[in-house]
Amino acid sequence: MIERFNIPLRAATGKVPSPGRQWVWLLTIALSSCTSVSQMQERYEAGDETQLEKITTIALRQDYPYATRRTAARALGEIGDARAVPVLVSILGEFDQRTTLKTEALLALGRIGDPQAVTGIGRLLDRSLNDTNEELRIAAIPVLGQLGGSEAATILVNALGYYDIIMMSTQQRAPRGVFSGDEQSIRDLQDSLRAGARRSGEQSEFGMGSFGTTSPMFGGSMAMPEQRKVDPTPQERALAHTSLVQVGEPAILVIQEFLSLRETTVSLRNELATILQEIRGEVPVEPATTEPQSTDPG
Repeated sequence: MIERFNIPLRAATGKVPSPGRQWVWLLTIALSSCTSVSQMQERYEAGDETQLEKITTIALRQDYPYATRRTAARALGEIGDARAVPVLVSILGEFDQRTTLKTEALLALGRIGDPQAVTGIGRLLDRSLNDTNEELRIAAIPVLGQLGGSEAATILVNALGYYDIIMMSTQQRAPRGVFSGDEQSIRDLQDSLRAGARRSGEQSEFGMGSFGTTSPMFGGSMAMPEQRKVDPTPQERALAHTSLVQVGEPAILVIQEFLSLRETTVSLRNELATILQEIRGEVPVEPATTEPQSTDPG
């Protein structure tokens, strides 16, 4: 490997570099010999077509620095050449918990506008359901609206169906008061389950305040941990709704076929009907409410 790059094995001191130092040396030479991505982009825009292949190579190769690959993906989107689509789609399939490179690839695919990327984005959305990180879904759903087509519409309709099930399940799990029927917050349930029935001045158990609140050994108040993070499902559902409207005419047949073949909830059926009206430019008409007439002659 060393001889391939014509690198002398002996330094000026006459000692043979250790294998570890040889690889560091090779990496340093490789990185220093690369022109910056921004300069490559400038040369491409000036008419040098060969720079496109160099930028796609940087975006594709996982041995390049992560930040450099992210810059290359952004540059490919700004260039807008469809030849970069396979490379950008391959980035979406990488097994990496970091999301910023994939986000840049998604944005680049949206700028390029080639529908052949839709399949890869749909697979990314499938895999993202196993992650607690919703950033990729929030970035991917609007891109489907930009790319358009029946395949994108199918993915978005399926997404709405998924989000509808999730939100319905969440509403059903929400605890309600036995007597009032009102939805109870986690804080309400904690208050009702605490040992708070002690009378004022009664000695509390170790680790508990006089009203059943948690406290550390020295009696100061202990902050309760955050119960749960904000549920991103409503935001993702709203994005899927907007993106499906953006798809336009190709989505109409997909929605009609979905409604004819699937059993759906009332909420999902109403939402899809609203989307059809928005695509067609129809304004949903709300039922008119009539004010009760007064019978008082005065």
